[in-house]
Amino acid sequence: MTYNTLKNKTKRLPSTSARPMFGYECYSAEGKFFVGFSKNNHKVIVRIMKDEQKKAIRNKGIKPFSHGAKAGWIEIDTRSTTTADAFRWIKKGYTNALTLSKKSK
Repeated sequence: MTYNTLKNKTKRLPSTSARPMFGYECYSAEGKFFVGFSKNNHKVIVRIMKDEQKKAIRNKGIKPFSHGAKAGWIEIDTRSTTTADAFRWIKKGYTNALTLSKKSK
């Protein structure tokens, strides 16, 4: 249930849009991607600030995302964490995306 709940909560964040990319249903905030929901399993990838990544991977069910670890991407196994913990990191990704969007203007 965590996976679908997270997806529904993410859809309700202001200024978000979704599109498929690389086997994920990805969401952006003001044009900056911040989260992707895998179509094949219960994994979620989130782009957070690089310094936050070290904090995140100390949590059960979270590891660096193999294709984006240098940029601060993490991978959350929604079967190994709570909805509240996972959504906390998604919200950090959302805030990071809004910050990146403002910097690029």
